[in-house]
Amino acid sequence: MKILFVCSGNTGRSPMAQFVMQKLIADAGLSDKISVSSAASKENASGSLHQGIAMKLRMEKIPIGEHTAHTITKNDYDAADLIICMDSGNVEQVKAIIGGDSGEKIQMLLDKDIPWDKNAFATTYEDILRGCKALLKKIGG
Repeated sequence: MKILFVCSGNTGRSPMAQFVMQKLIADAGLSDKISVSSAASKENASGSLHQGIAMKLRMEKIPIGEHTAHTITKNDYDAADLIICMDSGNVEQVKAIIGGDSGEKIQMLLDKDIPWDKNAFATTYEDILRGCKALLKKIGG
């Protein structure tokens, strides 16, 4: 199974979700069955992992891999089994880039928008952790 997390710029929430989910998958012994990546829902995304996000992940002992932001492509859509967005705006942006959701792959991580939390990203992390745990349980982890 291939999961693609998406946020606006692919420098904060979606890579945080990617690294959190990779840790949960590894801890569950499912790394050979589930792969995870991330992308942006806005055109021309570039950059690296936001330093505040990286700091929060290190505080939580979540391993951080190499990351360079990129915008979702039709190939990304076709390769993924699930496309998990951080907010409702991302859902609409991805559908606009891809031209809909014919594979019915696009959904939100939670039933609410995950905030870009300026408070050391505590709320962002807690929401993403809760959503990733529920997603892993749902897909059979």
